[in-house]
Order: sequence, then structure tokens, then C-alpha cells
Amino acid sequence: MTLLPPFLMTSEQGSFAQHTVKNRFPEIIDQILQHFDYTPLIVSELIAFKGEIAQEVIQPLKEQTSDRTLWDEDLKPWRGTTWFEIPWFFAETYFYRRLLEIVTYFQPGPFMSRDLFKPLKVQEITKAIPQFIETFEPVPSDASFEHFQHTCTQSLWGNRGDLSHSTAYSTDMAAQHDRIILNHAKAVYAFLSDKPAKIAYITDNAGKELFFDFAFMDYLLRSGMAKSITCYVKNQPYYVSDLMHEDFLMSLKLLRTSTNKNAQNLGLRLEKYLNSTLMTVKSPSFFTTSRMYRDLPDTLKTEIAHHDLAILKGDVNYRRLFGDRHWPHTTPIEVAAGYFPTSFLSLRTLKAELAVGLSHEILQKIESENEPDWLTNGKRGMITFLHRQ
Repeated sequence: MTLLPPFLMTSEQGSFAQHTVKNRFPEIIDQILQHFDYTPLIVSELIAFKGEIAQEVIQPLKEQTSDRTLWDEDLKPWRGTTWFEIPWFFAETYFYRRLLEIVTYFQPGPFMSRDLFKPLKVQEITKAIPQFIETFEPVPSDASFEHFQHTCTQSLWGNRGDLSHSTAYSTDMAAQHDRIILNHAKAVYAFLSDKPAKIAYITDNAGKELFFDFAFMDYLLRSGMAKSITCYVKNQPYYVSDLMHEDFLMSLKLLRTSTNKNAQNLGLRLEKYLNSTLMTVKSPSFFTTSRMYRDLPDTLKTEIAHHDLAILKGDVNYRRLFGDRHWPHTTPIEVAAGYFPTSFLSLRTLKAELAVGLSHEILQKIESENEPDWLTNGKRGMITFLHRQ
């Protein structure tokens, strides 16, 4: 049995985890106050929540909901502590769950089921369309490594578009292969070329990232590399720009109704896939909890295991995969994530102090570049593949 290293903690001085709690959480609350006309009571509770995060003991949920027991269990080891003394992943996920409680997302009334990040996401999705069209180059349907690598890499760099993290998004993605510090694209290609795969595509962000995900999914289906794709989205607001079903449908509509022929045709093909058995969209509640992939509920674990490949998009899925723990960077992937129920491909730009599977040579090269925040600035990418035999 693998001995798991300690969690990334918000108590670590100078860490990105600590920076997130100290700076990013209050900024997100301010954005919510700016974009939504909430009642005076909700406004006062949001302001009080900022105070709690800054210097008070972390508080439990108050409302009775179907997920209350789960969150109470996950909070239990940290009762009596502050937001600066807990695991980073739990801090982030619990922060978003507390926001939903404060804005009465689950309670009858005018704000029930209203996405508190919708104004930000709509703005991002609308802005992303012309940026996507500028970069999008439809590739032929042949299952060549060149075309696979092109669409896969664009999907990877699309992950730079993240409203909960300030990252450097660039349209010059094709020229950035040297920024991919771990690249298993050839191994994934060989795996998918062997036989068509039933794919679980676990999404991350709406906006730029989703449009490049759409292009990648379309290529996988057109080329015959994918037999079918199950697209997993969030069932409720999570982080800021995480993809929900309504964001998925809005983005698809924008493609279908675009005046750009390439974008329009992509949207029409995706719609055709959704109207057949080739593509489905699901939103299990697990993906908006604080649980790691080691803690997959049995039903979802079995469901994912029935796929030949899981494509895990983004940094949060990467952190969930490797437990958000202090693994040495040279830890073999199979040691840290060999438990996963099927073969996986992780596409993420680095936005957390976590990376595994790297060689000493790669680490020496990165060190020579004199970029101390390389793990968190979003400028580098990883294409991580594990073939589960």
C-alpha cells in the first residue's frame, strides 16, 4: 500500500494555497457583490464571510440539504481551526459550498438555482468565441499523429482560460511545445490508434477551454479514435468558471449560430453527436464535493471503469487525481495514481504546487530558467498518460 504524503496546506508560508485564501477568496466575494443585486441580508452575510476567512474559526453549514452530512464529515477533522490551517483543496471546495449557502442557492426564493457566477461566465464565454475562431483550424478526419497532437495540445492550452486563477492566455499555442514539461501525446495516440475508445471526458472550465475541448472531442469522434464520449460537467456552481450543463448548451448555441463557417459546422456536428448515442452529458454530484478520486463512490467508480479512457481536464482534476499532496516531482505516475479505475489522460496547465512524473533532467532545465513560480503561473503544461493494463 502506497504511503501518502501530506496535503498541500493553507498554513504553508508563502504558498499559493495561502495566497488563494488571503487574496483570491476576498476578491471573488467582491466580484459577486459587484455583479449580483442581492438582498441586504445576503450582502451582510457575504461581508461577514470575508471576515471569517480573514481571522475567524471556520464555521459549519447551517442549512439542511442532501449534501450536509458529507460536508460535516469532511469538516470534522478541522473543526476549531481557521481557514489558514486546513488542506488547500478542502479550503477551496468548502469556500464555494459556503457561498452557495449564503446566497440561498438551495432554498426556495428568487435566488434558488441561480448561478452566482453566471454574469462572469457569460462575459467570458461571449469574449472567448472570437478568440477561439482566430485560433481554430479544423483538421481533416484522418487519424494521424499530427492532427491528434494539434487538437490535443490546443485543448491543453485552453486550460489557461480560468476565471478563478489569473493565467497567461495566448493565442500562439502551436509554438509552445517547449512549455509542455511532460508530454505523453505519442503514447496516448498509440493507445487510441489500437482500437476506438469509449471515453469519459471530465471537463473543467467554460469559455476558451470548452471551445477547444469541443474541437478535441469532435476530432476524436470524426477520426474514429473515440467510439463514444461521456462528457462530465458540474451539477452546481463550483470554483468560478467551472462548466455546468447550461454553460455547455449556451456555448454550443453560440457555435451553431456563429457567422464563421468553421465554428458553425463544429457546433452542428456536436449537436448531431448529442442527438445520437455518440455523446452524452452527465453531472454527478461527486464533482462538486471536496472528495478526491481515491474516494470515488462505488457507482461512479464502476461507471468510469466501463470507459476505456478518462480525459481529465485542468488543474483541479489533476489535484484530485494525485490527492493534492506533496509528492516528490519525480514520483512515478503509477505510484501516485495507479489506483484510478481506468486508463487516463490528464491535460493541465500548472496552477498548483504539485507535479509528478518529471525526470531530474526536466527539473534541472526548469531550475536553470530561474522562474520560482513555475508550478503556479500557468505558463507550463503537462500531458500525462497512464495506461492501466
